[in-house]
Amino acid sequence: MGLYRVLMARAWMTFDRTLLVREGKLREHSYSGIIAYSKQTGCIKFHGETPMIKLLAALAVSVLIVTTVAEAQEREPVSGSMGEFALSNDTLQARFETDGRMVGSDRSRFSSAFFLSEERDIVLSAGLAFPADLNLGRLSLAVGPQVYAALLDDENSDVMSLSVGAQARFLLNRERRLAVSGHAYYAPDILTFGSADNLTDLSARVEVGLASRVIAFGGMRWFEFDLTEGEGERTLQEEVFVGFGYRF
Repeated sequence: MGLYRVLMARAWMTFDRTLLVREGKLREHSYSGIIAYSKQTGCIKFHGETPMIKLLAALAVSVLIVTTVAEAQEREPVSGSMGEFALSNDTLQARFETDGRMVGSDRSRFSSAFFLSEERDIVLSAGLAFPADLNLGRLSLAVGPQVYAALLDDENSDVMSLSVGAQARFLLNRERRLAVSGHAYYAPDILTFGSADNLTDLSARVEVGLASRVIAFGGMRWFEFDLTEGEGERTLQEEVFVGFGYRF
């Protein structure tokens, strides 16, 4: 919604002597100064010989514009993209995250990842995270689905899982961009196909800003499948990792 369209659609503005402007129409009560708003040019003009009324009107319009812009920014989807690379003793992962508009989902974050283990297990994943509309101060939460497609090293051991989960991030120091974050995803048997019955993916990490666009992080991840036919668990990662991210 354009700024002036928002201005026209907003509630009535009341000044010292009940000047009301709404949707480009003028209403005036017992004073000589008037305000005219043009939809064609998007301009607000002041007429008359009442400087105080002009000043009050200009201040009120300025406050309305600033408030409208601030509210619009709060409603905008989170912008910016991030590329990450994480490495452990037996695994590596490349991950990309951006806003959900590229997949037609405003107010969300879209992510995709490529995971490779020492045993040549390959996992591709993609998901959406919807920020929780809660005022939790430095704590931010997001929930949403994540899809995993795994090509395990064992013959005929492919897995497809649709999980649900949450992400959390707690900002410790804004200047240094020091934060603690993590995620938890689980796919039950009914949403897991192939050679596994369920999937569990848990992670916790500490991250810190190194430069304006670069962060470094380190943490622990627990990532495993519960295989079918009594074959037990297939642990893809259960170890410490480190990595870095770059914001575009």
